[in-house]
Amino acid sequence: MRFKLIYLILLSFISTFTLICPQTALSAQNRNPNLDTKWKLYSLDKTSQEQTGLKTNILAGLILEPKNGWYTYSHNPGKLGQPTTLTATLTPDNTILPVIYLPGKLKDDPFNKGQKVSIYSEPTPILVPVPPSLESFTLKTKLSLLMCSDTACQPFKTDLDFFGMAVSPKNLPQASLQPWWPKFVKTRNGAKTIKISLKNIASKDEAKAADKTAKSQPQNNASPEQELETGRVNSVFSFSSLTPRSFTPGLEVTDLTTAILFGLLAGFLLNFMPCVLPVISLKLSTLLAGAGHENEEEQKRGFREHNIFFALGILLYFGILSGILGMTGMAWGQIFQKPPVVIGLTGIVFALSLSLFGLFNLPIVDLKLGSENSGPRRQALFTGVLATLLATPCSGPFLGGVLGWAMVQPHYIISSVFLSVGAGMALPYILMAVFPGLATKFPKPGAWTIWIERAAGFFLAGTCIYLFSILPEDMYIPTMIFLWFTAVGAWMWGISAGADKKAVMHLLRVSALAICISAGIWAATPQERAAHWIGFEQEDFTARLGREAMLVEFTADWCPSCKVLEQTVLTPVNLNRWQETYGLTFIKVDLTAPDKTADEFLRALGSRSIPLAAIFKPGQTASSPTVIRDIYTTGQMEEALKQTLK
Repeated sequence: MRFKLIYLILLSFISTFTLICPQTALSAQNRNPNLDTKWKLYSLDKTSQEQTGLKTNILAGLILEPKNGWYTYSHNPGKLGQPTTLTATLTPDNTILPVIYLPGKLKDDPFNKGQKVSIYSEPTPILVPVPPSLESFTLKTKLSLLMCSDTACQPFKTDLDFFGMAVSPKNLPQASLQPWWPKFVKTRNGAKTIKISLKNIASKDEAKAADKTAKSQPQNNASPEQELETGRVNSVFSFSSLTPRSFTPGLEVTDLTTAILFGLLAGFLLNFMPCVLPVISLKLSTLLAGAGHENEEEQKRGFREHNIFFALGILLYFGILSGILGMTGMAWGQIFQKPPVVIGLTGIVFALSLSLFGLFNLPIVDLKLGSENSGPRRQALFTGVLATLLATPCSGPFLGGVLGWAMVQPHYIISSVFLSVGAGMALPYILMAVFPGLATKFPKPGAWTIWIERAAGFFLAGTCIYLFSILPEDMYIPTMIFLWFTAVGAWMWGISAGADKKAVMHLLRVSALAICISAGIWAATPQERAAHWIGFEQEDFTARLGREAMLVEFTADWCPSCKVLEQTVLTPVNLNRWQETYGLTFIKVDLTAPDKTADEFLRALGSRSIPLAAIFKPGQTASSPTVIRDIYTTGQMEEALKQTLK
C-alpha cells in the first residue's frame, strides 16, 4: 500500500508538470498590451519550394498582431520609421537562420505630413526556414520594433523562444493555403534559392569569418531586397564583428578537463553559499542521521547510508537537469524563470515550512530531525534532490564561465560537466560516508531540535518571499490563493493520519493532492490577455465621443464591488468578445484619489456612487449614453450593449 501511495504522488507531480509545460511550446510572450505574438509552423510541398526558392519543407512563422489601432513599421518602412527586425538562432548548435519579411502596406505618416511609410497593422508573419532534418529544435529569437498609434510611438524589444518537439511536416498546415501566401510568393520572386540545412547555415563563428572576408572583397551588385531574402544585411555595425577579450583569460574554459575541474570546485562551494540558509534542516539531517540509535554500529550504519543516498540525490538532480537543458536548448537558470516552475517550487517550499511547524508529515521528505520513518534511504535521496534544487540559484557566480562554454557543446559534454558539479556538491557527504565514526560526535536529538526545526521553518517561509519576487506582479494573487489551498491540503493530510479507517485516510490524502494540484495548475495558467483599458483624460474622451463606441467604467481601489465586477463580468474573455463584436474602446475612470474632473463626469451621468458603467454609441446620439449602476451581471451588460449598439 505504501508503494502505491508513493507511485500516486509521483504520478501526480508528473501529470502536473506535463499540463503546465506542454512539449510543443515555449513562446516567451511579451507584455505589450497593444501587440500579440505567437509562433506557428507550416509545411512546404515541392511545388511551394519551387515557387519560393526555399529547399526546406518546414517554415516557422512569428505572427505579429497589433491591436487597439496601433501598428508597427515593416522591415523596409521607407525613409522614415524604425524597421522591424528579427534575429533567429537554432540551438544548441548556435546556427544563424535566415529571416524573411513580408512587405507592409503604405500609410500616411501621421508624424510627417506628405510622407508615406510601410507598416504592419494586421496579423503578419515573419518567416524563418527551418532545417528539414530536425524533428525537435529550439529557436532563440530577438524581436525589435517600434509600436505606434496616430499620436505616440513606443520602442519595444523582447526575446521570443520556441521549442518544437516531434515536428512532422505531414501534420502541419500548408503554407500555400495561408492568406499571406500570395504576398510571400511575390516577395520571393527572383530571389536567390536558399537551401536550408545544418551543413550550409553559418554558425556564429563562421559568420564572423565570412563577414571579415566580405569586407576585404569588392561588394557585389545585389539589391537590398536580395540581400534581405538571403539573410545578409550589410550595415556599419554588426554584433557578429565583436571580438571580446577576457579580463581573466586564465580562468576561461576552453576544454572538457578544465570545465570538469571548475565544475567540481563550483559544486563544492555551493555547500557554503547563502542559499544554504533555507535548507539548514536538510543539511542537519545528514549530520544527525543515526544519532538517535543506541548502538554505535547502528549509528555508523545509519549515518553512512543517509550520506550516500543524500549524495546520490544530488547527482540525480544534476543528471536530470542536464538532460532537460540538453534537449530543450534552454540557458542555465532559464528553467527557473518560468512562472509555472517558480509557482510549483513556491508551493513545495511552503509545504515544507508547514511540515516543520507540525501541521502534517510529508510523505516522501520528512525534515523533522530524529523522526522515525519507514524509508530512510528514500528520505535521504529525495532530501538530497530538494536541497540541491533550493541551492541552485546561488550557482551563478561560479558556473557562468563553465556553463557558457558547456551549453553550446554536444549532449555528452553537457552531462559530464553537470555531473562534475553534482560530484563537487556531493563531496562533503561522500567524505562523511567514508568516515561514519563522525556520527558518534554529534548530540542525540532531543527537545532542542524542536527549536531548530521551527527556525528552519521560518527560513523556508522566507524563501517563499524570495520566490514571489521572481514572479510577474499579475501572478501574485493567484499564487497566494494557491498557497492558501496548499495549507488546506496540508491540514487535510495531517488529520488523515488519525483516521479510523484506511479508506477514509486515503480519501483525505487523495483529496488533498487533488486540491493542491488543481490550484497549482490554475495559478500557473497564464491569464488571457485583456482588452486594453485607456485611462480617462477629458481631452482624449472628447475627441473620441461620437466617433467610437466606448464602454466607460468608474472604479477605485477602495471599491470592493468594483473589484468583484472586474473578476466576474469585466473579465478578459468577455472584454475581448465585446471588443470583437462591437469594436469597443474601453476607458477606465479611476476615483481612487480625488479627481475633480472625474467626479464632475460621474455627476454628469446622474450618479455620486460607484460602481457605474456607461455605454457611448457613435453618431449624433453619443451624448445620451446607457448607464448601468451598482452590481450587474454578464447577461445584463450584454443586453445593454446589444440595445445600445445594435
